[in-house]
Amino acid sequence: FGDSIALTDALIESGHQNIACLHAPLDVHVSVDRVNGYKQSLAAHNIAVRDEWIVDGGYTHETALKAARQLLSQSPLPEAVFATDSLKLMSIYRAAAEKNIAIPQQLAVVGYSNETLSFILTPAPGGIDVPTQELGQQSCELLFRLISGKPSPQNITVATHMTLK
Repeated sequence: FGDSIALTDALIESGHQNIACLHAPLDVHVSVDRVNGYKQSLAAHNIAVRDEWIVDGGYTHETALKAARQLLSQSPLPEAVFATDSLKLMSIYRAAAEKNIAIPQQLAVVGYSNETLSFILTPAPGGIDVPTQELGQQSCELLFRLISGKPSPQNITVATHMTLK
């Protein structure tokens, strides 16, 4: 939630007002948090939420790419897109390339990613790098504690890192 606010705030502070959100389905708590953070940031800056710019990209490559194409076919085109996960981020890059929309010259793109994806995409996206290896390690440790009947924490938090290009 807080990272989504920070990312959207950073776009606004960079001069962007027309910011879209390509998100995962809202049946997952983390997706709801990320979209709500985006909306809260817009509201805090007195920017109207445009429902047509909040697009569900589904769970698959196909649905994410279809949603990204739909988003980048709208008129007017958003100035920036906040992608709530790496699949949505890759889809925005691909749809932008298909439509000859230059990132970041014509479209700013930020989102949740990881170090490997940030290394592969050109130009590297700004956003939140999620330490997936640490997240996986802590998840396994929690699972093993639960299986063995040992006390386990109710919440586990891993620190993320924000980079803006």
